[in-house]
Amino acid sequence: VMRPMEDDVEHQLLRQALERLPQRERQIVEMRFGLVNGEEMTQKEVADEIGISQSYISRLEKKIISRMQKEIKKLG
Repeated sequence: VMRPMEDDVEHQLLRQALERLPQRERQIVEMRFGLVNGEEMTQKEVADEIGISQSYISRLEKKIISRMQKEIKKLG
């Protein structure tokens, strides 16, 4: 019984953290992890779609995830 409730809380925190990201960073996370259409994309696919290098996507992804972790800790 508790696990589904915990999952709901975690999903809510994740959504709130995503909403606080700048549009471009949110788009990268959504594309990488399939949050919009359920299809995950590789860093290269995201980079090609946005028009930046794969290494830059990699650096941004690390920064975004770190920022989201901090945001979730604040919210939780």
